[in-house]
Amino acid sequence: MKKHWKRKETRGAAGGHEALVEGVIQHKGTFAFLLSEKPGVEDVFIRGRGLDLAMDGDRVQARVRPEKSGRLAGEIVRVVKRAHSSMVGILKKVKNTWALFPEKGNAPPALVSGFAGKLAPVEGAFAVLEVQRWPEAGAGASGIVTEILGDPGDIRARIDSILRARGINEVFPKEVLDQAAAFGARLEPAAWKGREILFDLPICTIDGADAKDFDDAVSLEDLGNGLLRLGVHIADVANYVKSGTELDKEAYARATSVYLPDRVVPMLPPALSDNLCSLVPRQERLTMSAFMDIDRNGKVVKRRLAETVIRSWRRFTYEEVQTLLEGGKVPDVHKSIGEAVQRMGALTDVLYRRRVQRGALDFNLPEYKINADPHGRPLGVSLRPRLKSHRLIEEFMLLANEAVATELYNAKMPFLHRRHDSPDPLKLKALSAALGELGLTAGHIEGKNAPKALQDVLRQAEGHPLTNLINSLMVRSMRQAVYSPESEGHFGIATRFYSHFTSPIRRYPDLMTHRAVKALLRGKKENHGALPLEKAGVHCSERERAASDAEHKSVDIMRAEMLKELVGSVMDGAVTTVIDSGAFVMLGDTGAEGLLRVNGLRPGAKVKVMIANVDTAEGKIDLSLEGRPAPAAGSRPQGGGQGQQPAAGRERWKFSDWKKGKRGNGGRGGGRGRGRGRR
Repeated sequence: MKKHWKRKETRGAAGGHEALVEGVIQHKGTFAFLLSEKPGVEDVFIRGRGLDLAMDGDRVQARVRPEKSGRLAGEIVRVVKRAHSSMVGILKKVKNTWALFPEKGNAPPALVSGFAGKLAPVEGAFAVLEVQRWPEAGAGASGIVTEILGDPGDIRARIDSILRARGINEVFPKEVLDQAAAFGARLEPAAWKGREILFDLPICTIDGADAKDFDDAVSLEDLGNGLLRLGVHIADVANYVKSGTELDKEAYARATSVYLPDRVVPMLPPALSDNLCSLVPRQERLTMSAFMDIDRNGKVVKRRLAETVIRSWRRFTYEEVQTLLEGGKVPDVHKSIGEAVQRMGALTDVLYRRRVQRGALDFNLPEYKINADPHGRPLGVSLRPRLKSHRLIEEFMLLANEAVATELYNAKMPFLHRRHDSPDPLKLKALSAALGELGLTAGHIEGKNAPKALQDVLRQAEGHPLTNLINSLMVRSMRQAVYSPESEGHFGIATRFYSHFTSPIRRYPDLMTHRAVKALLRGKKENHGALPLEKAGVHCSERERAASDAEHKSVDIMRAEMLKELVGSVMDGAVTTVIDSGAFVMLGDTGAEGLLRVNGLRPGAKVKVMIANVDTAEGKIDLSLEGRPAPAAGSRPQGGGQGQQPAAGRERWKFSDWKKGKRGNGGRGGGRGRGRGRR
């Protein structure tokens, strides 16, 4: 703690050092977390009366001190900056006045001082309140209701509320749409003057069958003597989105696209994301290319970056590439492309082995896809297969991100690193105990060579009946990856230099990396439009968290909507997490998780549970042991054991949280399919 925080220390009542720490709060109702922005420092557990002063996402100052357990805990002193000017919740009449009860658990309600325009209040509806008075000691927030979203039973309205509560805007301002449309629908030859023309290079895209945009393409040339040249070609978004324009300001404010089961909220207008910056087949597209010469051992012996123009030869799905890798036939595949795909398969194996040898972690978590109809109603859930073609794209994108970061770092060019710090020793200790209870040898993960020890545990998990749970527990013990102008490396990928370069359509940090590469190629110094990199890193990390939270919450809602038909059914389950009010239980192979208010259970315990209740508005599932009625929410758990308080730095995990490693780095998804996660 002393090593990383500059603060004024005082001596606490128990003799420990106290510090004033600033950061973003993640509100959980009766408690919260102050999200760490410092390398090697865990999140802070927040409690106390000051919680009523802050809302989810606010930047606050808190008085922090270490507890006897070793975790950091504290109380909010003041709010530094509000995250939003509005709040979302359920409208209720309390005596003779209206109040808005926020979405986030037990957060205090806000007084409704009026309704905008001709809005009529609707009891129990989701609504948006424009805040006019923020919470203060002895008084909650108040404001005017500006929008009625609809009934909590309406899935569309529920997901609308999730987006509004996190400041995610689906509508682009007119001036932003106009700027995007001004580039036209076609790319003219004059646009690629001075670029390397790669029309004769066999280049293809590989994406999910339902993908709407294609922002990365790959090529692989055989240079002879055991050398291969991998080309990763990324849509040149920076050619269109210039620093300081309205288009750029909107992209920065959003910072990321949001992928929900029923819709996508893009970072860029469709005129760019679905057209000029989508690498569709047989159409000229401007790209930024990273070329990597790789020897037979998987070592990159030469790197080169270039501004290019490509014409993709073929748009592949993952399934088509998998068929080719297995020796099958796929129609309309040029011989050169087919041979390149075969080389790609062999190279993938070499790159993966090399990455694992250096200590990279490869978590094997199932990925579920929820299908929805045009009205947002869930139709079903399916398990995405993990194919070698997914790994192929993942390895190539990881290598490109690493290559670009290495080149920028060596050139002393300022850019945003994708930083992933080593795990908190306290979390590794807790993980070791939990894995030991599952019968695994895990004490060595607390040693000096944690990556190799964690790899050993992953090997033990292969074929284990609780392999999904084991991988989930490990992901939850990892720190969150963030954007930062400084980095000591990426723990999960086991590399010293790593950036995000491969998805500027959907991530603003990638766009910043592209601008830095362009400056490097021109021999200039990129100042990122005079935007402080530290500020940009914090902002983009915050928006990434908001997007991830919205994605997970919407999946919760969709799953709950489907499972409400199974109330009263008995299912096999396995305990995933133990908390003070009971335990979370994963329900068979549905990907769903519910709360069982019974104590004395351990992670991994097999139980037969009945679905007792489903709250479709909150996406929560209540369970009871087979043959035993479920205790009411808020009652004391049954059973003989003692519950556990939420672990330091851990959120209250719901059934979809582990899908992408909400507080970790190893998951995949966000609507993009395998191989394009948020590492």
